[in-house]
Amino acid sequence: MIDELVRVGFSSQEARVYVALLRQPSATGYELAKVAGLQRANVYQVLATLVERDIAEQITDTPARFLAKPPAHVLGRIKQDTAQRCDSLIVDLAALARPAEPTAFWSLRGRESVLERAGALVSDARVRVAICLWADDLDWLGTPLRAAARSGCQVVVNVFGDVPVDFGEVYRHEAPAKTVGGHLLTLAVDSTTALIASLDEPAAAVYTEHPALLRVVEKLIRDEAYLAAIYERLRPELEDAFGLHLVELRSKLLPAEQASALMSVVGFGADAATVEELNPFE
Repeated sequence: MIDELVRVGFSSQEARVYVALLRQPSATGYELAKVAGLQRANVYQVLATLVERDIAEQITDTPARFLAKPPAHVLGRIKQDTAQRCDSLIVDLAALARPAEPTAFWSLRGRESVLERAGALVSDARVRVAICLWADDLDWLGTPLRAAARSGCQVVVNVFGDVPVDFGEVYRHEAPAKTVGGHLLTLAVDSTTALIASLDEPAAAVYTEHPALLRVVEKLIRDEAYLAAIYERLRPELEDAFGLHLVELRSKLLPAEQASALMSVVGFGADAATVEELNPFE
């Protein structure tokens, strides 16, 4: 008990005198010195401190006798004062602390780890899921995406390829065979976490909680939805202006190798000179 009293703010001598006073109420300083095993002069100094702290009280003058305040009173006040002091320090110290820097990103290697993390992020969603994926990806992500939609989450799906999707807000894009740049998947969940994956072998991904990177991913997914909706509504006019599948516009913004691949998949079969002419980075 002496050790525990020291831990809550008593000095060792104060703890000894207080315990002695509980064991022998109305004791004199001389009597307490014998029970506590302390020098009489030290006991009177300690008693004066205990009276000042409202832990003991003097009840007679000649001889001076003392009475311990009840433990529930003494320790209850210490408990209350400590709690208030800690609450105040929490506020004060929090005002001094610099906000933690968000971790930039975590890397994933291997198809299984990428699929597991993407599925877990969707399953943990509470408010919103936005995703760009290939039709084949619905074989493993369809169930958690459907469950998220049924739980009340807003689910925005950009799907590349013709496949039935019976949940969420769906925006359809060309088949994967007509895309360039490989099998990519982008995902943003609850405006707190984003994942960017390349599912071509060797599969790899990064996911992040960094606010700036998250906003970039969310904007990318949003822009894909905008383009799909605009293309569906205005396809004839857009292809008159920019060619089949917008090939003229897209080729200008792609590296030469990907521009050549784009020409092939849309059936233009452009030669290298044409590709170089369309590519402004050369």
